Amino acid sequence: MLDKDILENFKKNTEGLYEIHDRFSFDNLFRSLLNNSFEDDEALNFILCNCSLSAIVFQERIYNKYYLRLSTRNTLKLNLL
Repeated sequence: MLDKDILENFKKNTEGLYEIHDRFSFDNLFRSLLNNSFEDDEALNFILCNCSLSAIVFQERIYNKYYLRLSTRNTLKLNLL
């Protein structure tokens, strides 16, 4: 079951979709879903059904299948924050 607290940091648009317009937001949401017992395909389906994605996020994370390399263990390097 999805913990609604992880979604409170994401802004919703007028259509009720969560706005994911940068790669870091996608990565954070995807990892949060994995931490909430979602499988890769379930997390992707959740994002595709409930989020408004930018073209760069769709291309670099979904089309190029980068999301398959994300896990709960790998996080942003501190010098990138």
